[in-house]
Amino acid sequence: MIVQMVIDRKNLSKLTETLLFFMTHFTFLCKLTNFVYYKKKMFDIEDTLAGNIFYGHPLERLMLVKTRVSSCQLVAKIFRILCVLVVFFYTLVPYVDHKEEKTLPLPGWLPYDIKKYYYPTVVFQIMSVVVSAYNNSSIDILTCMLITVVSAEFDILKENLKTTDYKTYNESAKKQIQEKFQHCVEYHKAIVAFAYTVEDIFSKGIFLQFFASIIVICFTGFQMIVVPVPSLQFIFLVIYFSCMMCQIAMYCWYGHDIITNSNSVGQYFYMSNWYEADFKLRKNMQIFLERTKKPVVLTAGKFVTLSLTTFTAVSTFS
Repeated sequence: MIVQMVIDRKNLSKLTETLLFFMTHFTFLCKLTNFVYYKKKMFDIEDTLAGNIFYGHPLERLMLVKTRVSSCQLVAKIFRILCVLVVFFYTLVPYVDHKEEKTLPLPGWLPYDIKKYYYPTVVFQIMSVVVSAYNNSSIDILTCMLITVVSAEFDILKENLKTTDYKTYNESAKKQIQEKFQHCVEYHKAIVAFAYTVEDIFSKGIFLQFFASIIVICFTGFQMIVVPVPSLQFIFLVIYFSCMMCQIAMYCWYGHDIITNSNSVGQYFYMSNWYEADFKLRKNMQIFLERTKKPVVLTAGKFVTLSLTTFTAVSTFS
C-alpha cells in the first residue's frame, strides 16, 4: 500500500482511500505486536483472578458480574456484526464493480500481472481481511471484557461495604468486623492493581487505535463526500464509519464506567452503619475513604483518558 500511495500521491481521492485501509491494517499489526509482547502479563491477570481475594462471594454478588459481562457481550456482538458487514462489502467489490479494468478489494501495488492472477489475489486479500478483522476485533473485545470485570468487581466491593454490620456486640464480633473490613481494604487494593495491569497491557495499543481512528474517520468522511450517494461504496463507507466509531465508543464507555464506579465506593460505604463501629476501626475507615476519593482512571498511552468526554472530543475533532 505504501508504493500505491506514492503512485497516487497526486490523486487525492485514491490517496485517501489507500491511506484509509493502510492505517487500519497498520494499527492492527501494532496492537497485535503489543499484545504478543505483553503475553506474560496476560498470564499474570489469569493468576490474579484465580487468587483467593476474588473468590468466596455469594451467588447474588456473582450475579453482578454476570449481568455486566452479559451487557458487554451484547455490545461485542453488535461490534462483530459491523465487522462482518465491513468484510462482506469487501468481498462484493469484485462482483459488483463493472469497470473495464478489474479492481481488487484492497488498493495496493503488486509486483505481477493482476489480470493473470486476479481471482487468486482476490481470495488471498479476502482471507487476509477476514483474519485481520477477526483478530483485531478480538483484541478490542478482550480489552473491554477485562475492563468490565474490573467494574463488576467494584460493584461487589460496594455491596460488601454497604451490607456489612459494623455494630460491635462483643469482642468476638469486634474481631470479625475488623477482619471483614480488612478484607474489603485488601479487595480494593487488588481491584485497583488489576485495573492498572490491564492498562499496562493494552494502553499503547489503545493509544494507537485512537490516533489511527481520528485519521480514518476523517478520510472516511471525505470519501463519503466524494463517492456517489446511491452506490455500494457509499454504503460500505457508512458501515465502515460506524464500525470505527463503535470501536472508539466501547473503550471510552467502559473506561468511563470504571471512573464512575470506583468513585462511588465511598458513597456505598456511607450507606452502612459505619457510625456504630469501634473508635479504632473508624480511624482506619477514614484512611480508606481518603483512598477511595481517587478514582481509577484508565488511559491510552498515559496521555488520553478513556471517558465519554474523550469520545466527545474525538468525535468533534474528527
